[in-house]
Amino acid sequence: MKDGTGRTKQVETLVRQATDALNQSAWFDAEAAASKAMSSCRARTDWDMMIELALILREARKGRRGSSLVKGTVRILDEGIPEDMEFTAGRYLVQPPRVGADARRVRLQCLEDEIPVLVVCREPTTSSGLVPIVSIAPGTTVRTKIKPPSNERKPTAAWFQSALDALAEAAMERIDPAQDVERRIDAILGCLDAVPDSDPLHDMLADACREARDRD
Repeated sequence: MKDGTGRTKQVETLVRQATDALNQSAWFDAEAAASKAMSSCRARTDWDMMIELALILREARKGRRGSSLVKGTVRILDEGIPEDMEFTAGRYLVQPPRVGADARRVRLQCLEDEIPVLVVCREPTTSSGLVPIVSIAPGTTVRTKIKPPSNERKPTAAWFQSALDALAEAAMERIDPAQDVERRIDAILGCLDAVPDSDPLHDMLADACREARDRD
């Protein structure tokens, strides 16, 4: 059943659930409901609702990565990561021989289990001495290079955050402002799937959806 805007009752329910969860600081519930609603709204080109959902997602993700939840030393994952591995809240650096797909699996598993984590994947240091940082999603790969940590075995939280910031910047640089707005929206959604913890990417999505709405 649809309302006058073409929205289904399911979408309306999901948005209400996301908003209520956000107000209750239930970050994972808010993110899950908003993500599901976002996919449905994109299929229906419901730009107005996508603007609202982009901001809900931004706040939900900001909440679940809050300093009271994600803290402590950076833990390195460079050996086998079994399916039943138990994770706790914190920061994880995935590095060779593990790859970007491993980092994505860890992040999605922790999201499903409602464990607040941040995950970065690094690749082998280049001949120029820089460290490639990568994040992947179906159809999207975001990669950039940064300076290595001063201690390879004990990267600091500050270095870890610089890697996250560099990935977010690289993701935004992938977006062509001259591209057709709907294709741009899809590109931003792909980048957000790979790099979900970037506030500016969510704002970019909301702005693009406003542009699409005003064009229509």
